[in-house]
Amino acid sequence: MTREKYLELLSQLKHHSHLYYVLDSPEISDYDYDMLYKKVEEIERKYPQWLDPNSPTQRVGGEVLEGFNKVPHPRPLGSLDNSFNAEDLLNFARRVRELDDKASFVLEEKIDGLSVVLHYEAGRFVLGATRGDGLQGEDVTKNLRTIRSIPLELSEEVNLVVRGEVYLPKAQFQRLNRQQEEEGLPAFANPRNAAAGSLRQLDTSLMAKRGLSILIFDLIEGPNFVSHTEKLAYLKNLGFRVIGAQLFSSMEEVIERLPSIEKMRAEKEYEIDGLVVKVNEEDTQRRMGETSKAPRWAIAYKFAPERSATELLDISWTVGRTGVVTPTALLEPVRLSGSLVQRASLHNVDYVEERGIRIGDQVFVEKAGEIIPQVVGVVPGSRRGERDPDIPRNCPSCGSKLVHLEDEVALRCLNSSCPAKLLRSMEHFVSRDAMEISGLGIKILETFMEKDYLKGPQDLYHLKDRREELVKLPGFGEKSIDGILEEVEKSKSKALDRLIFALGIEHVGRVAASSLANNYDSLAELREAQAEDLQEIEGIGPKLAQSIILYFSTKDNQNLLDELERLGLGRALETSEGLEAFEGKRFVLTGTLPLSRRVIEEALKKAGAKVSSSVSKNTDYLLMGDKAGSKEDKALELGVKIIDFDELMHMGLIID
Repeated sequence: MTREKYLELLSQLKHHSHLYYVLDSPEISDYDYDMLYKKVEEIERKYPQWLDPNSPTQRVGGEVLEGFNKVPHPRPLGSLDNSFNAEDLLNFARRVRELDDKASFVLEEKIDGLSVVLHYEAGRFVLGATRGDGLQGEDVTKNLRTIRSIPLELSEEVNLVVRGEVYLPKAQFQRLNRQQEEEGLPAFANPRNAAAGSLRQLDTSLMAKRGLSILIFDLIEGPNFVSHTEKLAYLKNLGFRVIGAQLFSSMEEVIERLPSIEKMRAEKEYEIDGLVVKVNEEDTQRRMGETSKAPRWAIAYKFAPERSATELLDISWTVGRTGVVTPTALLEPVRLSGSLVQRASLHNVDYVEERGIRIGDQVFVEKAGEIIPQVVGVVPGSRRGERDPDIPRNCPSCGSKLVHLEDEVALRCLNSSCPAKLLRSMEHFVSRDAMEISGLGIKILETFMEKDYLKGPQDLYHLKDRREELVKLPGFGEKSIDGILEEVEKSKSKALDRLIFALGIEHVGRVAASSLANNYDSLAELREAQAEDLQEIEGIGPKLAQSIILYFSTKDNQNLLDELERLGLGRALETSEGLEAFEGKRFVLTGTLPLSRRVIEEALKKAGAKVSSSVSKNTDYLLMGDKAGSKEDKALELGVKIIDFDELMHMGLIID
């Protein structure tokens, strides 16, 4: 392998990545793209000195940020004045015509996302910030680099600043909320909230998994153009994914187009909450100017939220893995945002009681962010509910008495043997971000539980003893069962953070699980931790520490953990031979490094080192890359040794 060959393959990967993520017009199959990606990734792993920081392989994140610095914008970024009807738009057009009677209008979709500003120097992406208060935003460059539709290099070496809208596609939003549910975390209300929360993730690897995208809608600094449409065409030629723009010669034409666009909004991959009308001529824009809050040459047209009335037929109650009992409205089918809705969220028991919702009522249903149907209230003047909802006193699955814990709006089942809780817990244990046991979907888990093969996660590792029974089950065969058994066996070697997350400890998500695994070598060591020890870990507060201690002190959990340890799960990683330089040493990583943070961290742990997220008096080495933050100052203050990646490799670290 030569560097020239690497650069040739990298050029191909960049080309196909741009076609796929920006232009949405791939030339090769997903498989061929994955193979090319894997080949480039393998070369970069083997020859880290060749690594191009703008390689598509470097968009996976891996750095845990300390926070976000404030960044001033080149010029104030105003919001838009709103219009809600045709009359408002015609009034806007009259003001434009007073200055330019030949002005034309551009119509764009108003994406319900998060506005960001991207800076490029010599054609390279160097800085990205949120809109913030319009004068300054937060530096979220590292998170933005993980968004594959943001070009890291442009087709020309130009200096410019652009503005775009980061959004979470509807399909990704649904996937993310399923994941939130699996982790016992609250669902995001809408894609916009999810996008905003993702962009402010301190763990860039989590941000990379969220699947955000972007559309560019303005050029803030750069060449001058005669029209807005010319400007968008220029940005598209540079490699940006730009907002779609329709050009009209009159506002009457714009108004005529509105109903058809609103009708099609449900078919869009992203959420739109309205449209934006802009004056196309740049000279007219400059002459109209701006107020202190908004440009005078543009206006937003807001859609009314779509809502339908239908009859509430009944309420069902379901139990999640943490025991939370959630009400779901069963509705007379009603069409909403392009789909037939028969079920809708009622959030929690307090929500139902506060609104006085009764079975048989006519209720309003909306789609939260046009995706999640929810009951928003009773239709005024049409109340004819026949009966109050049957608020359960006992768990619908196991019959145990439900409790309403202090400071919670939810009812909970506290029975650790509840079948519904167990099923959802098992689903979480085998999930992709936990033990990643492929082939064990919820239906198969349910079948195994009905046969009494599974009563807890530990029983997964005894399924091999039932192989002859399993292959005789309807719908199964030797190949499928052997595949499942192989996946179960492979999961024994999963990293400690995955096991901690898989246990489903309340409030312990992937970030907290990773922090715990970075500070404890094994499950046995973690079980011995005291609350005060846990609270010394960055991101672990009193409430989370107490939740962890409570989990480990429960007899049923102790029995489970004893069995998992006996089976070989959660043990300290075997360290490589001849790496005494790393044994027991505590490392902290900061800045942009030649390889992903996860790869380096795994190599350090395998060598016997510990990896922490913050510098303290117990830190032995600070591994520093480019653009290091305040960790360098802290290390200098405490006398911690600072090394770069080359020095780390000279110490003998082996990276697979």
